[in-house]
Amino acid sequence: MKNTAVFLILLLGLISCQESKNNAYNVGQQSITYTDESRNRPLPTEIWYPTLDTITNTSLETKNKPLFKTIPTIPNARMVNEKFPLLMVSHGTGGSRFSLTWFIEKMVKEGYIVVSLDHYGNSTFNKIPREFVKWWERAIDVQYVLTQVLEDPKFGKQIDTSRIGGVGFSLGGYTNIALAGGYVDRSMPKNGNDESRVLPAEFPDTDEVIDFENDSLIVASYHQYKDLVKDERIKSFFVMAPAIGFGFHSKAQTAKITAPVYIVAGKGDTTAPVKSNAEKFDSLIDTSTLHLYNAQVGHYVFLNEATEFGKEILPAIAVDHETVNRKNIHEETLQLAIDFFKKTL
Repeated sequence: MKNTAVFLILLLGLISCQESKNNAYNVGQQSITYTDESRNRPLPTEIWYPTLDTITNTSLETKNKPLFKTIPTIPNARMVNEKFPLLMVSHGTGGSRFSLTWFIEKMVKEGYIVVSLDHYGNSTFNKIPREFVKWWERAIDVQYVLTQVLEDPKFGKQIDTSRIGGVGFSLGGYTNIALAGGYVDRSMPKNGNDESRVLPAEFPDTDEVIDFENDSLIVASYHQYKDLVKDERIKSFFVMAPAIGFGFHSKAQTAKITAPVYIVAGKGDTTAPVKSNAEKFDSLIDTSTLHLYNAQVGHYVFLNEATEFGKEILPAIAVDHETVNRKNIHEETLQLAIDFFKKTL
C-alpha cells in the first residue's frame, strides 16, 4: 500500500513537471537561407521552435522604428529533446516570413515547430514583377524548404513527420490550397472590372512592360510546375483570407484535395472578397470548413498588430475598422487553429 502511494506521488510529480514544461516553452529562432539550385531561388527561412532556455533580455532593440509589434525569441536556443508537429507558413503577396509572428509565437508555445519562408521575388525586400504572378511556384518553394528542414541534422530528428500542417494568409492561403492539391487556371477573365485584373498594392514599380497572358517565362513556368504543386506530406491546412479565387471555376480543380482545409476570412475583406474567394473555395473543396468574421473585419486583420508608428505610415494595412480589435481576432483565430490541428494532425 505504501509503495503504491509513493508510486502515485512520483507519477503525479512527473505529470506536473511535464505540464509545467509544456506551459513554459519559449520561442527559439534560427535563420537559414536555403537555395533551390534547380530554379536559382534563394529562400530565406526562419525556424521557430520550443525551447526551455530563458530569455535574458526582453528589450527587442532595432535600428529602425518597427512598423509592427515583434515577439521575444531566443536565437539559436537549445531544443527540447522530443518530437514535435511541424507547421509550414506561407506569407501574403509582398509580405515576409515575419508577417504572421502573432500566429507563430502562440503555436510554438503550444508545442509546434514552425517554419516560415520568404517567397522568392514576392516578398517585402525582394520584389520581381513576374514572380508576383507565378503563384504556383510558391508551392514549390514550400516543398523545397520542407525537404531541407526534414533533412536538417538539428531539426529533422525533432519533427514528427506524420504531423505536418500548412498555414497561409492571402496569396499564402492560395499557396496552401495548391499544396493540398488545388489546380489554378492562370488565364484571366477579359472583364476589365474583374478583381483579377487589379494588381496588388504591393506590386513593384517597373518600367518593364510584361504581357502577363503570353510572357514566355511565365507560361513556361506554369506548364512546368502546375501539376507538381500537391504535397502529400502536409496533412491539413489552415488558411486565412485566401486569394486567387478567380483562378478556380469547378470542382475538377479541387478534386485532388483530400486533406482537411479550414478557411477563415472577414466579410469586410475588399482585397480578396469572400464571395469570390473564401466562400468560393469552400464551395469547391469537399473537405473544407469555413469561418467568417463580421462585415467590419477586413483582409489585413490577419497581419501582425501594428505599432503607433506603423499605423501612421501604413494605415491601409495597419488600421482596422474602429469596431475591430485586431488582437481579439488573432486570439479567436488562434483558438480555431489550435482546435483544428489537434483534430487533424
